Amino acid sequence: MNALPDNVFVTGQILPDQLGALAEQGIKTLIINRPDMEAGPMQPTAAQLSAAAQEHGLQFAYIPMAGGISYDVIEASEAAFRDLPRPIVAFCAGGMRSAALWGFAHVKALGVDGVMGAIGAAGYNLEQIRGALEDYLNSKS
Repeated sequence: MNALPDNVFVTGQILPDQLGALAEQGIKTLIINRPDMEAGPMQPTAAQLSAAAQEHGLQFAYIPMAGGISYDVIEASEAAFRDLPRPIVAFCAGGMRSAALWGFAHVKALGVDGVMGAIGAAGYNLEQIRGALEDYLNSKS
């Protein structure tokens, strides 16, 4: 798992049988950014992960991102990161979409350079979203 500020972690695919260990480590919330069936029938569905999360006392949010980033997905991410208990683990196939969504959800507070620095420190090179972050920030000013 790669750490972002404010007790948030991003990672690649998580399986239902891994949620017990996450709960034991103190994780409180799971955010899924990977759409169901993206990788075919072997990928656990959001419903399966939700059931496993509830079994282990974890909060759960399903905010799938397929293709480009939409305002609806950004707004849902902002609400999740603002309202759900921490520590939070957000995941997708490899963690990049989750890191990008964290960035959009936090750009108002941290600014573009702050977001890009945090994402870079977490091990992700997402320089390609810098312009979109700037546009989003300017649209919300």
